[in-house]
Amino acid sequence: MILKNLLSMSGVNIVKSVLQFLMTLLMTWFVSPAEFGLVAFSLPFVAFIALLTDLGMSSAMVQRNTLTPDEAGAAVTLMLVIGVACAALLAGLAGPLAGAVGMDGLSVVLAALSVSVVLSIAALGPRAVLERELRYQTIALVEAGAAFAAAVVCVVAAVAGQGIWALIAYYVLVQVIRAAVFAALARHQIRLNFGWRRVSSILSFGGWVLASNVLNFAARNIGNLLIGAKLGAAAVGLYGLSYQFMILPLMIFSWPGGGVLMATLSRMSGLGQDRVRQNAAICAVLGMTAMITFPAMIYLTFGLSYPVSALLSPHWREVLPLIAILAPAGAAQSIAAYSGPILLARGEARLQFWISTANSAAMILAFVVALPFGLTAVAAVYTIVAIMVCVAMLIVGTRRAGLPLASIAKSLVPASVATLAAAAVALGAVSGEIATLKQWLLATALYVTVVPACYVAFRRHIRGSLRSLLGGPMTHPPALEQGPAS
Repeated sequence: MILKNLLSMSGVNIVKSVLQFLMTLLMTWFVSPAEFGLVAFSLPFVAFIALLTDLGMSSAMVQRNTLTPDEAGAAVTLMLVIGVACAALLAGLAGPLAGAVGMDGLSVVLAALSVSVVLSIAALGPRAVLERELRYQTIALVEAGAAFAAAVVCVVAAVAGQGIWALIAYYVLVQVIRAAVFAALARHQIRLNFGWRRVSSILSFGGWVLASNVLNFAARNIGNLLIGAKLGAAAVGLYGLSYQFMILPLMIFSWPGGGVLMATLSRMSGLGQDRVRQNAAICAVLGMTAMITFPAMIYLTFGLSYPVSALLSPHWREVLPLIAILAPAGAAQSIAAYSGPILLARGEARLQFWISTANSAAMILAFVVALPFGLTAVAAVYTIVAIMVCVAMLIVGTRRAGLPLASIAKSLVPASVATLAAAAVALGAVSGEIATLKQWLLATALYVTVVPACYVAFRRHIRGSLRSLLGGPMTHPPALEQGPAS
């Protein structure tokens, strides 16, 4: 069950990430770094409003053992009302904010993207209902379809000369499709109403989730704001593109996988399944994620130099060293990101908040210290601090959740050994230099050969992880309780 849902959500995120990556490459030929920076600067504001409006209720809805249609409907209407108000506030503040940071064109971009806030909020509640029922295959199809349709529109608009508006159309259209389809699929499990007292218990748990999410959001997005204010829109564009590479493993595996893991562990606890089986599933998820993300991210430190130089327009070449520096941070974060869902599934929302507080404080301090020394220094300090924070998160989070740290370390051995061995062989064969097509092909071929060869050596360990993910059949979570009609 876990493996099937993980594959579904990871698969759709691979599709979305590939689409966005190809779309980004295309857009580098139609927009400048400064124009790209306007969107990169605006998206954190849009995401932050959506985060605040959620109030942590979508996660609380998934975690709860029971949820009536009236409770779900009250939560959805509350989120929508707050979402509309916050989107209107964002649109109203767009002009003053653009003037404060000195970015021409920012006010129009912010106002346009504020529309996607309400649409994003409209999708949250219905999607949470589907997650409660572990309907991740359905969710995956909706997400992939929305991304594909919006990407087609974006490409057509870019070719037609719409420039930055092609990107804006992508982000808005994705949310239009998600909101419409998720609402249709969950219509029988949600009875819209304004009885907001019904969601008091949801808000109690969700409040801690919201606080943690806000702090994590600040840690991930403060960079764009500080860089934009200090170094300008072009620097935001370069950092924003390199950051997209860094968070690929989070987008493809850890964030969707964390949602699946939290929902599954919550259902397993509700069914009284033992802690040993739950811990085995956690270690298996971490280990299998690392087997993909570790070699993929370390490859970016040397394997992108030739293809990116050949594909990107010349004024984007400065992004290469930033990607190489940030890649190890992406590998570490792909594992540490599971700490939160594990704690939430076990009711440790308050501990997750304090971990998020420490993480956010460390990352913001890193930006403040490094920014005067330039963009490369920011990336280097970010990576060092991120890796240290990730190790601390795993130690504190897993021990409090009752998961031995030695088990986590053991689950990461195959990925760590394979990645180190493959990098040593590939770089050794080209003497650490990849400047030509021949060198790139040789290094890449060796890398993709050594990694699976090492996994063959760990095949017994890997088979055990797969068995934990496949597991035995788990009783389907109970459907939403049918409350009396309003």
